[in-house]
Amino acid sequence: MEEKFYKVNRKQFYRLAKNWYSQKKPWKYLCLLSWFFILIGVAAIVVMCIQAADPTVPSLDARVLLALAGFILAVLPLIFAYVTKSQAKRILGKPYTGMQMMFLLTNRSGIQFGYHEKFNRKWLLNTMVDQIAYENIHHVELNQKSRLVTVVGRTERVEYINMEQDRIGYSFTDGQFGDMASFSFFLAIENEQEFWDELEKRGVKVTFTEG
Repeated sequence: MEEKFYKVNRKQFYRLAKNWYSQKKPWKYLCLLSWFFILIGVAAIVVMCIQAADPTVPSLDARVLLALAGFILAVLPLIFAYVTKSQAKRILGKPYTGMQMMFLLTNRSGIQFGYHEKFNRKWLLNTMVDQIAYENIHHVELNQKSRLVTVVGRTERVEYINMEQDRIGYSFTDGQFGDMASFSFFLAIENEQEFWDELEKRGVKVTFTEG
């Protein structure tokens, strides 16, 4: 096999990422906090609407203003709820929630996993590529529960300012991360068996974990 490009199913990749970070305790705590803010917002609306329905309220205009005040009071806690959950997803899901347009490639030399950084203003142009030569791989680990693949060995990372023009922004090459460095990605590719077959053909050690 000269070169094999594996298409990454983006929806499946993000679904696996969510399953992974949603098991973390901080995520559960922050989700509870988000729901707390939502309840405060809903309570504000309910309380003010009950006040507006009170028969002692002198006019229709007053009732409308009370109901409107409830919605206005609910805005801030609902914003807090949204920000809390979205930031939890971004921070606890690193680096996977920040990946976009992912790809996996194998060739005669080794393995490459590339992606655009979602939160980079120039993500349409910038491409991060983690790569390793077969002879530099210590082992490849698959977490069978999360479907997370971790490649361990003398890895390299290259940032392409423009990959089509082969313009490099920076490069950590020659194993500057160390002999036991790693990069990882969720296994959400088509023709998965071909990937494992290629590793086996190259004599790469694959280990499996449950959790």
